[in-house]
Amino acid sequence: MAETITPVVHGGRRGPYLVASALHVAGATASAAVLGIVLGGLGALARAPWDATPFVVAALAVVYCAREAFALPIPLPDRKRQVPEWWRTFYSPAVAALLYGAGLGIGFLTYLSFGTFAVVMAGAVVSGDPLQGALLCGAFGAARGLAVVAVTWNGPRDLDEVAASPGPRLANAAVLACVAGVAALAA
Repeated sequence: MAETITPVVHGGRRGPYLVASALHVAGATASAAVLGIVLGGLGALARAPWDATPFVVAALAVVYCAREAFALPIPLPDRKRQVPEWWRTFYSPAVAALLYGAGLGIGFLTYLSFGTFAVVMAGAVVSGDPLQGALLCGAFGAARGLAVVAVTWNGPRDLDEVAASPGPRLANAAVLACVAGVAALAA
């Protein structure tokens, strides 16, 4: 997937690479925002927010923070599949980058490595507000799309090696600890 937007795929030319990168981030942001609207709407139907809303978010953030920090076997709600590789050969690099971004933005339709997305989605539901859900999820989608662009900026790298290093896991643990702290303060 990331191979679709690296500068090498575009013959080292910055223009097509920047277009593919922008489309990738736009796809991730837009699809995540739409998911956030749906989740916020579901929360509204369930009459969220509730008195326990900050506690729910804090508890979930603590659980997934522990998962990241101590490599606990806590499951993630994901499909355990990557986006279809055939998109890269069937569509132009720009269209494939947009589709890959859209697949990443929805998150649960792809393989998830970290629990951060589950906490963001829970936050969208318990907000009970489609606009807040769109903002929460859209920001996460943008960050997820930009992460791929940042890793591929200087050409192809072994993304599995980057993902397997302790840096991303510990960074997610730190973010989740901050979310838990903010949610606890809101309670």
